[in-house]
Amino acid sequence: MGQTNHKTPILLDWATISYRSIMRGVVYLVLLLALGGVFFYLRAARRATPEELALQEINRAERMYREAQAGADASFARVIESAGKILDSARLSYERKDFAEARAAAQQSQSFSQKILEGSAGESFTAKIYKYEGDVKIKRSRQFVWDDVSGNTALRVGDQIKTASHGSAQIIYFDGTITTINPGSLLEIRELFEDPTTKVRKVREKLNWGGVSASMPGANVAGSFHEVATESTTARAVDKSQFHVAYDAETRKTRTEVQSGSAEVQTGGRTMTLKPLERMEVSGEQVVSRVKLLPAPTLLDPTDQRVFLHDDPAAESTALRWAKVAGGERYRLQIARTALFGELLLDKSDIRSTSVQIPGLQEGNYYWKVSAIDAGKVESHFSEIRKFKVASSRERRTDDSTPPSLDVVDFLPSGHLVIINGRTEPGAVLLVDGQKVDVYDDGAFTAVVRMKRDGPNEVEIVSQDGAGNTTRMRRSVYVESY
Repeated sequence: MGQTNHKTPILLDWATISYRSIMRGVVYLVLLLALGGVFFYLRAARRATPEELALQEINRAERMYREAQAGADASFARVIESAGKILDSARLSYERKDFAEARAAAQQSQSFSQKILEGSAGESFTAKIYKYEGDVKIKRSRQFVWDDVSGNTALRVGDQIKTASHGSAQIIYFDGTITTINPGSLLEIRELFEDPTTKVRKVREKLNWGGVSASMPGANVAGSFHEVATESTTARAVDKSQFHVAYDAETRKTRTEVQSGSAEVQTGGRTMTLKPLERMEVSGEQVVSRVKLLPAPTLLDPTDQRVFLHDDPAAESTALRWAKVAGGERYRLQIARTALFGELLLDKSDIRSTSVQIPGLQEGNYYWKVSAIDAGKVESHFSEIRKFKVASSRERRTDDSTPPSLDVVDFLPSGHLVIINGRTEPGAVLLVDGQKVDVYDDGAFTAVVRMKRDGPNEVEIVSQDGAGNTTRMRRSVYVESY
């Protein structure tokens, strides 16, 4: 049989794509990517609604509550129960569309859960740097790097806080004690102890150099104390008191003074009690002096938070006046632009009268305080700090009828305390539960409020601008001792 060869045909096909089509496709692709980027950018930049913020806090509180439940032991039974109850309250407020209340309750639940997640039986880590100015650094326990401090920085045992020559910071503890770290200081947290059963609270600080002032609100149970130690001296206060410790690392001299209340000072195996308006200086472990201090001057004018309106502030003088102190030979006046006096505008210690005229102050906020110096050159404590503002009357609006803005950024309960961070109209007068709160030049403020009772409390925040317009806000907080 003959064979027939069949060749399989090969089909070729092609399409012609013009250069213009390719470029058009590239342009479409770029536009599509750009539109997608704009969409996601706008979505990320869009400010979250109150409902979204509340839901975020509730979700976070639920997650923290589950983690706390898994790690809690019997000593934290009441704490975890409180976290659960407040979380339920947050959910109910959310269902009622009261989103501000839901968010606040969720944050409160988080604070209870956080105590379990960060602590152990007998310890509490509710110590925070809640206010700072200038260059302030922190070095965490077992770390070697100094980091910049940020607002509401939580502290733990072993942490060190260092302030530069123009820096200052304030720490608030779970019992309401506030420690102010002076410029040029190094402070270490040595102990933070809170017994949930007996409510005994113990705080130990180590001052390596510089100075600190501690203000205790009292109301602690027996066995509680706040202690500041140097290389050779330990000062301990157990009740409502204000005291100051300074240490010079080069000369090894420690100076301890009590403004109110009392403090026990231990050095060289001896324990001595300092009473109000007493100062003790120790060199090494030897007491080299113990003197009585004059009382701090009482400030008279201007009243706190006063606003001076001038057509031309640079051409005007501002009068400061205080009461005469018996035995005071001269006075020391300090003026600063910030509340912690990290950087001084004026430090004058040879004033022989009880008033001064400060010429040509620029517009803005000013803080001032005065001490008295006796014939032996012994200086008293400083007075209270007062604030005044210099403004131009030409910029004052008499037809202003708009209430000032008032925004609470953080509402952080901790035991019987609530730390509030927020922002209002610059220059406004702010009251939190009837107490004046300092407002910075940019409108930011920080308030620490001690609640009056266990259980539900209500905090009222009021902001009033220069034209008398008022904005009010109320926040609920649940407080439980444990």
